[in-house]
Amino acid sequence: MVLKSEDVNYLVYRYLKESGFLHSSYIFQFESQIFKNERENPNVEPGSLIRVLQKGLQYMDVETHLNEDGTARLCTAPFSLVGKHVCSVQPTDSSKATASGSSSSSSGATRARGAESSAKRTPEDSAHGGHTLVHDAGGANKKYARPRDASVSGAVAVAAGGLPEDDDESMDVDVPDTERDVQRTVNGGRKLRLVERAQLLKGHSAPVFLCAWCPTSSSVLATGAGDGTARIWDLTKSAKPDDQSAVLRHDPSSPDTPADVTSIEWNPQGTLLATACFGGSVRIWTAAGELKTTLSHRQVPIVAMRWNRKGTLLASACLDGTIALWDTALGTLRHEYKGHTGSVMDVDWQDNATFASCAADRTIMVWRDGEAAPVRTFSGHKGDVNAIKWHPSGKYLASASDDGSLKIWSLAADAPVQDFFGHAQQVYAVRWLPRADKAVVASVSFDGTARVWDVHSGACLRVLSAHTEAVHCLAFSSDGRYLATGSFDKKVRIWSIKDGSLFKSFVADDGIHDIQWASKGRIAVAVANSQVAVFDPLAS
Repeated sequence: MVLKSEDVNYLVYRYLKESGFLHSSYIFQFESQIFKNERENPNVEPGSLIRVLQKGLQYMDVETHLNEDGTARLCTAPFSLVGKHVCSVQPTDSSKATASGSSSSSSGATRARGAESSAKRTPEDSAHGGHTLVHDAGGANKKYARPRDASVSGAVAVAAGGLPEDDDESMDVDVPDTERDVQRTVNGGRKLRLVERAQLLKGHSAPVFLCAWCPTSSSVLATGAGDGTARIWDLTKSAKPDDQSAVLRHDPSSPDTPADVTSIEWNPQGTLLATACFGGSVRIWTAAGELKTTLSHRQVPIVAMRWNRKGTLLASACLDGTIALWDTALGTLRHEYKGHTGSVMDVDWQDNATFASCAADRTIMVWRDGEAAPVRTFSGHKGDVNAIKWHPSGKYLASASDDGSLKIWSLAADAPVQDFFGHAQQVYAVRWLPRADKAVVASVSFDGTARVWDVHSGACLRVLSAHTEAVHCLAFSSDGRYLATGSFDKKVRIWSIKDGSLFKSFVADDGIHDIQWASKGRIAVAVANSQVAVFDPLAS
């Protein structure tokens, strides 16, 4: 048995990537140089790090709860990866437990009893950062498995009314009564109804991280994945990947640099698609998939890009703390903005000349084309700022942070207009209700919930709680009546904004990295199993 630091680094990288910590995984991958000698290992199954940790915990649990004579202490206290274990049953004077001596004298049957006791612990006993450290590696725990009648080979099942889940009355979040009613109804024996099957887009050979609908066509979809390619899919064509999609290849800048596609963005006119990769280059493609321009000035990972409203300028956020502003018509770097002292996580345009950026330095800066210094710097978050989004009118700017808060800013003041607190863990993404006459914003968090907030009243309108793992993507329907949320619990939830009820649930075969709602009802889901699911949740 050989334990190498390179193997540990690789498992940590895979955990970060599989759990949706895309920015962190890129940085860790870059600094640890885990691909210096070889590419990604396809034989490593998802959740490998979690399984290793869980097996280690079970072994430690068994070791701790064996007396010197080989008998077991039936301790009921939780055994956690974090914190000191305090046994609920103290050993007698004649049989004090010693971790080192117990393992050699224990019998196979006693070890099995100890492992069985450990396996009965709930996932909540060992959690860290919003991601459960107890996963179902071997299929023993089927609590959240897909229902038998909804299992379709090669398809994503769509179930009405949610999935069987425990009605936990001790939850410390304000779960809407409608959600509890759904859970009671399902637990009461109502059979889940398979209402629809999703169209699966197959062609990528690695987890799909991103999807983006063409703004002028609800049949054209762009996707980006860890296989170094983006694809433009025409859903009106045949189901064969080669016929249905144009492949946009991103060759690595060097053998040591992965070419994962890290950002994709259509221009507002739907005529050009911008893609960025880990190596730091930006490529501009036509809607047909033909390469028009390659923009590159530094080999630094780019994690976000946005076009201005005219589609003439493109801002890209870099992990070295800079923002590059590109003139896409000329194919030149217009300006490089330097102000942040940490990795830039997101950018968003207020109009054609003004955009904002947020970073790991806990600040938000507002920049204007033609000016080197920021016109406004917002400070107040106590953790990395993960995402920002301008209100459709441009009046407000929302920011989501690792400190668990959502803040609303205005260029008219330095202090936030609203401070929204309620999430128990990091807030990863934020979206505005797509109406300029309303000031309603939604946020999703690693605490497994989504929340809907009213900026004018300062109230939390909805707490949407049904996911069992971190939620890190969301999308409003074009009419603002529904909100879709995606999680690595393999589910997409569709919520009614009117009353906070769970409208429908969609179950994928793997974790959800991204969801996007087209203008005419269809949802695209980027799945970690290298597939993309497309479905219409509002279809009868």
